[in-house]
Amino acid sequence: FTTRPDTLFGATYLVLAPEHSLVDGFTTAAQREAVAAYQKRTAGRSERDRQASKEKTGVDTGARAINPATGEAIPVWIADYVIAGYGTGAIMAVPGHDERDWEFAKAMGLPVVEVISGGDVAKAAYAGDGAMVNSGPFDGTATAGGEAIRKVTAWLAEKGCAKATVNFKIRDWTFA
Repeated sequence: FTTRPDTLFGATYLVLAPEHSLVDGFTTAAQREAVAAYQKRTAGRSERDRQASKEKTGVDTGARAINPATGEAIPVWIADYVIAGYGTGAIMAVPGHDERDWEFAKAMGLPVVEVISGGDVAKAAYAGDGAMVNSGPFDGTATAGGEAIRKVTAWLAEKGCAKATVNFKIRDWTFA
């Protein structure tokens, strides 16, 4: 799940919450000990503490996933900045355009790819609008107004990799 399919070409790693049910199945034999030690270390921390922490920590599970936009194998990590009870407990990390992902990528030496023009992703994540770059057939597509999201989503649907959905939650209201 992503709200920004227009940034998919910049996904350079995936992250699961340390307590995610899929971690054991993804972890390679070579990484099992390091992953278990990290899970033990993070198990006692509260969600609030994990979200508030500026220090980015994590462990590579040894698993690799294929980015459906680029065809490249990208690492699957566990990190305490991802919370199992928030969303799906798993994220597609686009460090060029998300501050937490950028901080984690810098701390772990992971690649940062600019896919939306307008900032300097070597210095900080850029979350604004611009034109798509480093995005194959979508280079030059404007992100403002949702054009890029619509085009990339349609392309992914044609490839059988995704489908567009609208998710929203409305609070229950009681009126007296």
